[in-house]
Amino acid sequence: MNSRSLKCSGPLKRQRGIGLVEIMIAVTLGIIVTGAVVQIYLSTKRQNDMQGGLTGRQEVSRYATQLLQRDLQMAGFRGCLRDLGTVVNTLNDPDDFLNNYARHVEGFEDVVSAALPGEITAGGNDVVADTDVLVVRTVDDPNLQLTANMVTSSSDPVTVPGLDPVAPDTPAVGDIMLVTDCGGSAIFEVTAFDDGTGTITHDAGAGAPGNSSKNLVRRYTAGAQLFRLRTTTYFIRENDQGIAGLWRRVGDGEPQELAEGVENMQVLYGEDTIGADQVPDVYRTADAVVNWNNVVSLQVALLVSSVRENVADEDPRTFVLLDEAAVGPFADGRLRQVVSFTVAMRNRLS
Repeated sequence: MNSRSLKCSGPLKRQRGIGLVEIMIAVTLGIIVTGAVVQIYLSTKRQNDMQGGLTGRQEVSRYATQLLQRDLQMAGFRGCLRDLGTVVNTLNDPDDFLNNYARHVEGFEDVVSAALPGEITAGGNDVVADTDVLVVRTVDDPNLQLTANMVTSSSDPVTVPGLDPVAPDTPAVGDIMLVTDCGGSAIFEVTAFDDGTGTITHDAGAGAPGNSSKNLVRRYTAGAQLFRLRTTTYFIRENDQGIAGLWRRVGDGEPQELAEGVENMQVLYGEDTIGADQVPDVYRTADAVVNWNNVVSLQVALLVSSVRENVADEDPRTFVLLDEAAVGPFADGRLRQVVSFTVAMRNRLS
């Protein structure tokens, strides 16, 4: 072997490791890249949180508005009978808060819980101070129809055969019912229901509230409508997490949370004070209403916020609900808006 062939054609190069400068450059580049990734993540997360807050706020606004509008439009419903003066209320103490069905809607202005009827606050049901409370008295769907005439008198049972005794819409003992046709209406408490014959009895006697008389004044015939009545109270309350929302109480039942994130509700009542033409001549707060039976429309305003905090920057705006003083600004990073709408009491209109 030729020893010359083993000789390198050039000088030997010394191998070197990574220098400190190179390490510092790599670390710096890594920090920059990592910071950029974190910044993109945080920005994306904030945008997603904000979008979620906006979507949730819009959904709460839509749901709460539709719910209130539906109930208010049905307030005072009497089937084909419009004249509330022809309604016979046979209940004991028909002027009691839960039984006063002649007053289709009423309210309480800027409440403190201590000033509310006990049926609203029972069981420690605390309403958020300085918010309004709205009470609606209406019927539940579906309606039933009498299939036979009241046999001999206006004190006889009414008859609706063929009902499933365990169905939730079937009349039960203690239910408050409305029987109505185009000539009159009567309100009574069910004291017995025979699922075999379909007879619904309304005997007089003590109860909760019970009937003062079994006489419905009018002898109702086949085709008359039968509805379950309810008194529903809407109010603002905080849940166990301390988040305010729209709640309701049906009769003296358990309070139900309807829409989380509704922080305030204010209501104005349109009274027909001139000429009985079913046109609101003035809008008043609940404590200024002269005659609840002259209320033909309502204006409702809700302050709705996102449930989560810190999804947006501090909001410098203030919010005005109808005739109330402005509230805000808020520093909790929630997204807020005021939702306002007007509802005509169509059962009070010609």
